[in-house]
Amino acid sequence: MNVTATLFGQMITFIVFVWFIKAYLWEPLTDAMESRTKKISDGLAAAEQGQKKIEQATIEFSTRIDEAKSKATNIITDAESKSKTIVEDARLSAREEAQKIAKTSAQQLEQEVNAAREKLKSDVAALSLLCAEKIISKEVDKNMHNQIINEVINK
Repeated sequence: MNVTATLFGQMITFIVFVWFIKAYLWEPLTDAMESRTKKISDGLAAAEQGQKKIEQATIEFSTRIDEAKSKATNIITDAESKSKTIVEDARLSAREEAQKIAKTSAQQLEQEVNAAREKLKSDVAALSLLCAEKIISKEVDKNMHNQIINEVINK
């Protein structure tokens, strides 16, 4: 055999082998590697976006919590001021009612005092008439007169 023919045969075999590798192994292998590289880069980009979304969600969460706390504080403050107003109104109403009751009681007391005075006047007048009748009916004697007055007073 000839060295040239062997060399030439080996070259042809090598070229066929390189073409076979390129056609059936190299391109699918490089395509798979490019696809895997693309998936990895897409995954990293998605992870970065997810991290950014988590940061934004954390900021939004903090903002909403602060707003909720602020609203809760405002509601509590409003409730406290309303309760103070209600208590103050109730106190004023109670004072007015107490004044009305005291005024009514004073008027009733005054009416009762006036009624007692009138009764006392009529009783004194009746006693005076009774004394005068007794004095007139008996002799006009000073001792007897004093005794009758004392007797009427004791009654």
